[in-house]
Amino acid sequence: MGQPATTSNCASASSQPSGSRPPKADFTGIPIVDFALLDTDPSAYYDQLRYALEDVGFVVFVNVPGFEDPFQKELFALAECLYSEPQPWKDALGTQNSYALRGYFRADDIPGPHKAHAEAYRFGLDLPSPTGDDVPFWLRLHEGPNQWPAEEDLPRFRQLMETLFSRYHALNLALNDQISHLLGIPTSVMNSYFPEKTEFNSAIWHYFPVTPEILAAAQNGFAQGMHEHRDPSTFLTCLIQSRPGLEVQNHAGEWIGVPMIEGGVVCNIGMQLMKLTGGKLVATTHRVNTLSISEDRYTIPYVLSTKLEKEVRPLPQFADGNLAKDHVAPNPKILKLMSIADPLERSGYARLSLFPAVARKLYPREFERAHELGLM
Repeated sequence: MGQPATTSNCASASSQPSGSRPPKADFTGIPIVDFALLDTDPSAYYDQLRYALEDVGFVVFVNVPGFEDPFQKELFALAECLYSEPQPWKDALGTQNSYALRGYFRADDIPGPHKAHAEAYRFGLDLPSPTGDDVPFWLRLHEGPNQWPAEEDLPRFRQLMETLFSRYHALNLALNDQISHLLGIPTSVMNSYFPEKTEFNSAIWHYFPVTPEILAAAQNGFAQGMHEHRDPSTFLTCLIQSRPGLEVQNHAGEWIGVPMIEGGVVCNIGMQLMKLTGGKLVATTHRVNTLSISEDRYTIPYVLSTKLEKEVRPLPQFADGNLAKDHVAPNPKILKLMSIADPLERSGYARLSLFPAVARKLYPREFERAHELGLM
């Protein structure tokens, strides 16, 4: 759901001679790690976690407390109810009403490369909208109230979503501890990048199933449910999914499907954590392929937000880049985004680039600037 102040270390690392780096293990599958193994065999758990985060950048956890399959199924049933509402009802709760871009939007009517066969409903920490003519655009994008459906329309919707957010937060704190252990750093170092109040970004995504028309228009075995990307402004992203469809690009450029495991939680490294570790932990390119979706697919991702104002640089022990491993280079637009010097502005443009239609309406000046920068 901190950013560097100069061009991403991910970009600079990709220009280093590969012979100066440690050998990497490529992958043909996404690691599945039993979260309960930490209690019964910590050494084996951390060996598996190290491979997942250093060589793959993705992991599917099973047996995560609070994410049992019945709870997930209840959430996905709720998502089905949400998206079964009439289109005018959904549009009335649209992101066009929110400078923080909270609420409902369709992605299949977005012009250009972000058009996708999906719709979504966005959430974050409930805060009052900032007021005043001098409020910077990036702050308006990050702070504001959620648009909650009326209780009589979707009973227990808010209750269940806030329960999920609380459980995601607990999982992220546990993973921060575990990643700190892997890196050999105090947990306080990781925690210093997060604000005192629990800020986050989340959404309920509904990916449409493939149709004959989508199949006929597909290119190179791909129809866009979500464009290929790395997560540019995050340390860690976690999500639950009702069906498969997510794909990860391995270091040879091949696309690998993320397995659907009932009760599983998918987590992946973001580019900011990759930068902090000098490339030791890898942020991997991923996408959603509609050709792999035969029935409606629901996902609920969650990102625990870092401090917008805190610059992310490689920690001293990771600063020489020798721990970085070769992998497919990031999308050129991601590199342009990461080269924006001011971390606060970069965070704003990162969000605007995902919502071009609404951005044009609510942030016309910044929208034009994003085009000039090559971000849209």
